[in-house]
Amino acid sequence: FKRSVRDIANELGKKVVLELVGEKTELDKRMIDEIGDPLNHLIRNAIDHGIEPGDVRIRRGKPEVATVRLSASHRGNNVFITVEDDGAGIDVGRVREIAVARGLIPEQQAAQLGEHEVIELIWQPGFSTAATVSDISGRGVGMDIVRTKIGALNGSIDVASVRGAGTTFTIRLPLTL
Repeated sequence: FKRSVRDIANELGKKVVLELVGEKTELDKRMIDEIGDPLNHLIRNAIDHGIEPGDVRIRRGKPEVATVRLSASHRGNNVFITVEDDGAGIDVGRVREIAVARGLIPEQQAAQLGEHEVIELIWQPGFSTAATVSDISGRGVGMDIVRTKIGALNGSIDVASVRGAGTTFTIRLPLTL
């Protein structure tokens, strides 16, 4: 993941450090193999969509170098993995606007949705907030695939976001398949 973070950050001209917490947490080998792609996707999205450019971060009173934290821990018969960034958070207004523009929900319904309900729209197939298609994002292959893959492992994924402070994805997986 460290190389992936370095490469994506360089490609986007952003300064990002990856923090690893709980790297000694044990997980079934097959589970590790299966969770790699979804984790990589979440990390790529954090850097591309969540992390602001250095000058914007400085204007907002944040350090120029952003942090993406990947952590793992055991709780009961589950492993919890989080991907957390200290970026801009999910722009609920933009998600709502794109969901309406793409016909995922009617405008009246979108106006009545709460913040968490709007954020949940990121899991819709083909949903993307990327302005342009690139190798990193905007291809419409996204968060729905992440959720589907984790669901196939008998796990779940939740998202929490605070505008201006960052986003946290929490994955719950059983210890073994």
